[in-house]
Amino acid sequence: MSITNPKVIDFWAIPKDPPDSLLLVMTDHLEWGNKAEQGEHLLLLQEKINSYIAFIESGQICTEIPGAYGKYPIIQVVGLYELPEQAEYFMARVTETLNDVGIGFKFELRVNERIRNI
Repeated sequence: MSITNPKVIDFWAIPKDPPDSLLLVMTDHLEWGNKAEQGEHLLLLQEKINSYIAFIESGQICTEIPGAYGKYPIIQVVGLYELPEQAEYFMARVTETLNDVGIGFKFELRVNERIRNI
């Protein structure tokens, strides 16, 4: 499970705070590399994000996840590497666009050297 498999919701959670939300989490373990590699990486992210949006907008979220009805959906990307400037811009545009349609979006950096060195 990761951004390399766009057809799968990596995992979901209903947090205690705020309890009226539902997190749809995707994991991003890929390095960013040079500008060309960053572009390819962003395309993978975009495809995965689009799959999550379709999951929400189709109503599948309510049939697949118990307790999802009435919750505020938040797509969360958990990344292993810091975002380059191009990716920061992309994340800001995604956040803005999704907020306009009632979907939250956030990026969380979780640096883990053990995982990076596998």
